Amino acid sequence: MLGGAARVLFRGGDVCPAIGVMAVSDGELLVLRSAMGVLEPDGVTVAVRLPDQPELFGALPEELLELEACQWDRGDGPGAVAFSCRAPMTITEIERYRDIWPEYADLARRHGICAVAAIPMRVDDTEAGVLSLYSHAPRPWSRRDVHRAALLATMAAEHILSRHQVRQHQRTTAQLRHALTSRIVVEQAKGVIAHAHGTTTAVAFELIRAHARRNRVTVHAVARGIVELGLRI
Repeated sequence: MLGGAARVLFRGGDVCPAIGVMAVSDGELLVLRSAMGVLEPDGVTVAVRLPDQPELFGALPEELLELEACQWDRGDGPGAVAFSCRAPMTITEIERYRDIWPEYADLARRHGICAVAAIPMRVDDTEAGVLSLYSHAPRPWSRRDVHRAALLATMAAEHILSRHQVRQHQRTTAQLRHALTSRIVVEQAKGVIAHAHGTTTAVAFELIRAHARRNRVTVHAVARGIVELGLRI
């Protein structure tokens, strides 16, 4: 069951935040449009799933968002199975799987979907999500269909993972910058208090820490008060 995860739905270039917020580039939508042009399905969706990130669902046409989100909420359906098994799953007629996925089959019928091919998106051993193709009529997906879809899925995964790595780098850089700034402020505060009390910086730090504990604030907050606001302890 994946319904507790943060999620963003994007439709035709617009972003519709559901249970979280995540910046969406045009890359995923470009993959959807490419799949529509190259493979000529009646619909295509992409589900992006990366560790510690909101889920992303994209669909053309956009009403297929409901069909895509349903299977990830329940942890079943061709896309969810393809992702967990790390292998393409092709279904000529969804109705044949009604006993296994009754809710998914009902939604597929409601949207006029009869066949689906779900292709995992990954780079090397890193899973990024699933690209799914839909057909209104029974469709025996050919090896060529699956091969082309796999190429598009790989392109999508490379784009998604690249953005993910950039965000991770930016987050790490920001954390290191904050840690460095905090360290500098604390060192300055130690110097101020050591000078004021005519003592060592080690003793000054213990004074700062004791003040922070008494007032239930962080050492960094006390240090900023000393350096920026003239606080004396």
